[in-house]
Amino acid sequence: MVADGVLRVASRELQWLARRELLAVVAEWSVRNEALCRRALETPLGMASQALGIPTSGARRREQEREAAARARATPAAPPRRTPVVNWHERGSGPPLVLLNGWAESGEVWPSAWLRRLECDFRVIRIDQRGSGWSRCAPAPFTIADLADDVRDVMGACGVDRATVLGYSMGGMVAQELAIRHPWRVERLVLVATVPPAPAKVLASYPYPFPAGELLSAIVSGIGFEKLVRMIGRAAADGFADAHPELIGEMVVHMLDPATPRQMVIAQGRAIGCWHGSRRLGRIAAPTVVVQGELDRVVPRENALRLSRLIPAAEYVELPDVGHLVVLEAGDEMLRLLGHDLTPALAVAA
Repeated sequence: MVADGVLRVASRELQWLARRELLAVVAEWSVRNEALCRRALETPLGMASQALGIPTSGARRREQEREAAARARATPAAPPRRTPVVNWHERGSGPPLVLLNGWAESGEVWPSAWLRRLECDFRVIRIDQRGSGWSRCAPAPFTIADLADDVRDVMGACGVDRATVLGYSMGGMVAQELAIRHPWRVERLVLVATVPPAPAKVLASYPYPFPAGELLSAIVSGIGFEKLVRMIGRAAADGFADAHPELIGEMVVHMLDPATPRQMVIAQGRAIGCWHGSRRLGRIAAPTVVVQGELDRVVPRENALRLSRLIPAAEYVELPDVGHLVVLEAGDEMLRLLGHDLTPALAVAA
């Protein structure tokens, strides 16, 4: 009983802290200063290793990852100066669509059957954000702005000037920052189960669907497939995980293979924590749809309502009986919002 009371008080304090933009500014300064110091230390070491012809272990890991990712895309590895620091997956034909995934998830985490239908209408580009998938050796620490710049670089490498950008959860934060920093890159913005920057964001209240520390341990420990399946299932609306264990299982497989390293999960969490500047959302000019699950216990509904007010002319769509795993729980509705014609699929099903 005492522990429960302590957690409730801690939850209220965290929500108060999340509304203090100055704290996010200080946290961002800390991340940027650390990144600058790391680059300053790595530069002379890199120059020395280059002169001796002996690459550092970090450089070797990054180069191996970059080459492996290029082989997986079946495209030649470009010279490092022209290559984005993150990996991406590209398939399908039609207008470009960029998918930005959530915290500690790679670009492989999207449901495969849903992707196949989407790729009939779009050239789908899925990005392994720094720390996840084939981008585990990307530079860290980083900010949400850095992740947005990574998306710009990937679009440039793909020869894409403008695209529809769908951001889910943490990916929704990156999508917002991309639309603010590089507005000419965003044709249309779809924000799914996500939050605005501080001080406008609203944190979930205790009791949580799952504690962040427990989720982190399950992702990186290498022993938690069944445990992680149960935890991820709690993010969906009640009953969904029991009715669709194959969808939850597929998602967890991709979360664990390869798993995001512990330090990179923390780095992504730091980027989320230091993201601020909700007043800047008024600069977004792209047509925007804000999508929220009615039963989302991870990202409170108030976040979507605030986004729809802060972004000029944004459309708000609330999906009944849907939790945080919107694409898994409401795949057809998301396809409709993106402009996919469901008639052939429905006809086959009939």
